[in-house]
Amino acid sequence: GDEDRHFAYLEPKHQSHQKELEGIATGHLGRLKAFLKPEFSEIPTPRQTFPVEASVVIPVRNRVHTIAEAVSSALSQKTEFPFNVLVIDNHSADGTTARLEEMAQQQPKLRHLVPVRCDLSIGGCWNEALYSEYCGRFAVQLDSDDLYSSPDTLQLLVDLLRRGRFAMVIGSYTLVNAQLEE
Repeated sequence: GDEDRHFAYLEPKHQSHQKELEGIATGHLGRLKAFLKPEFSEIPTPRQTFPVEASVVIPVRNRVHTIAEAVSSALSQKTEFPFNVLVIDNHSADGTTARLEEMAQQQPKLRHLVPVRCDLSIGGCWNEALYSEYCGRFAVQLDSDDLYSSPDTLQLLVDLLRRGRFAMVIGSYTLVNAQLEE
């Protein structure tokens, strides 16, 4: 079906085509004099202190059937550092809010945040998390319908962020159906 083709560009057999398209786009930006060559510098030491080392950020709207599993997956992470889970609930109307309120009462690491504004998209919800007093030094996204593949995933991502001279790490994932079948 269409859902099978949605992520087809990620398949290894399409890698050469993807690289060709990236080259075309980069060349076009160069001809327009719009290509910005990457510049790297040392990552500065943070000037502020953080409540935790990392926050798993889960933006959500109307995902009552998947949010509990996503949050539980995040909370089950085993790390050598303190972390929390920030769920930015974008005014859900399907029972998601009540489910998150219930979970937050039982889980001290879980912060259920509902923005004042009602017109935010996923980026606005991300900003709500990042500017929250609860946000850690590192922010790691987990979609509201996704699960971590192992309890070590957050540790691995933060280890990479600590070592590297980069601001973002992207993990791989496996696309599955509702029965968690590939």
